[in-house]
Amino acid sequence: MISIVVKPVLSRNKGGYVRRNILDLNTFNERRKLLNQKLNDSDNFFSEFGSLDDKVYSEGAIPKKYKELTGLSISIFSKCEECIAYHMQKCKEQGCSKGEVVEAIKIAVVGGGSVTYPWARKTIEIMDVLEIE
Repeated sequence: MISIVVKPVLSRNKGGYVRRNILDLNTFNERRKLLNQKLNDSDNFFSEFGSLDDKVYSEGAIPKKYKELTGLSISIFSKCEECIAYHMQKCKEQGCSKGEVVEAIKIAVVGGGSVTYPWARKTIEIMDVLEIE
């Protein structure tokens, strides 16, 4: 499993400072971009597949916003942390609300059962980092 990059930060509470980890989506995005380029450079298949993915998720008969919510549900169901982070960022770009994201999480959990709860929690964590309201 690829783990999303976290960085330690100090947070202040009533008792003083507490060290906690937060998601570093900027580092995640930079690493993802670099590794995608390496895949594309290694074989044309990867760039062609990437183009197909871009086309499928573009605006069409189904609005891009709903495609991203669907992608999010599939990512949670598939237990793909990197995919969850990617689609959560795209959901934010498309203006998805907290309620819409929660419904996408519920669809994944109903389809995948209780084993998807850790991924549902990860999605909630990313939603907090992205400040989706």
